[in-house]
Amino acid sequence: MKILKGFQFLNPIYQMFFISTLLSCFFTIYLVAHLEIETLYSVMVSTVTLIFAIIYLKYYAAYPLKWKKGEIFLIILTFITVFHLPAHFVSAARISYRREKKDDLLIKFDKYILGWIVKDGKISLWIDNNDYIGPHTTIGKFINNSLQIFYFFYYLIPYISMHFFSLLNCLREIIFRYRNNGAKSSSYKKTWNSTLFVFSCYLLTCVIVFFVNTLVPATSPRKHLKNEFVHSLSLTGFGKYLNKKSKDEKSANSFPSGHVAEILSIGLAFYATKHKFTGKLIIYNSGLIAFATIFLRYHYFCDIIAAVIIAFISFEINYIIGLKRYRNKIKQNQKIFRIMNDSPETMI
Repeated sequence: MKILKGFQFLNPIYQMFFISTLLSCFFTIYLVAHLEIETLYSVMVSTVTLIFAIIYLKYYAAYPLKWKKGEIFLIILTFITVFHLPAHFVSAARISYRREKKDDLLIKFDKYILGWIVKDGKISLWIDNNDYIGPHTTIGKFINNSLQIFYFFYYLIPYISMHFFSLLNCLREIIFRYRNNGAKSSSYKKTWNSTLFVFSCYLLTCVIVFFVNTLVPATSPRKHLKNEFVHSLSLTGFGKYLNKKSKDEKSANSFPSGHVAEILSIGLAFYATKHKFTGKLIIYNSGLIAFATIFLRYHYFCDIIAAVIIAFISFEINYIIGLKRYRNKIKQNQKIFRIMNDSPETMI
């Protein structure tokens, strides 16, 4: 029962982070059930994560005086948790690849949504035949190479914005406490709460995306419609090099777009935690990434719509269960504090 006691002691944001972490670990069980060799890495990381989570909840969460080891455990836990995701992606891709593809169904959805604008809703084919931005035009070639580079470096955006900056800030707070005999800085709570809220939104989004990938396997327009394209996406220089590195012929994770869902959820999380400039920047980038996935023929239009829906669902779950409850709790404590200070007893 010490684990439950530790969980109850945490503030709502921390609680939601641990829920998302456990869901990410339990998703491994779903992957293992499909007997994929790639799940071995997921099992290893999930096991280590669960061990760290249990130790933290059992021995440190409810004992503030043990903050030295507790915060070290927490920062390691936040670091290793997100390393489930690359393995989850690969395993889900292999599962999806073996199943019957749903590309024709997705094309029907696109036709229903875009058919009144683009013939048959096939926006990738419309771009292919466009005389202004098509891949055969000078502008199209420039856009193609630029977006390929941007699309690849998307993989660095979550890890730079989350792992590097967020964890660096948390590490700075730990060092501050060590140097000041356990005293907390003015930004201590805000730093940890923001970090864990962003991580939780990202984790939950990824778990939902990868799960849906296996339920609705699809190869992408560049594979399913390859015989209908007139012009190839010819790449030069660095763009060509990156395309070779990021190519995965066994991937069938078109629906929904993980790129758009994950980066959008991060942007929403940053914005909600009052990092509005960073949040807006990342949200705008998600729009550019959505355009890149369409132009580079990685996704159908309905993939983008589904990704946006999942990002908002993940964000709302984390906001309602975590951030909103935490803010309401703070307001209640402040109200109680004001009432106590204004009471006759405290005036004596």
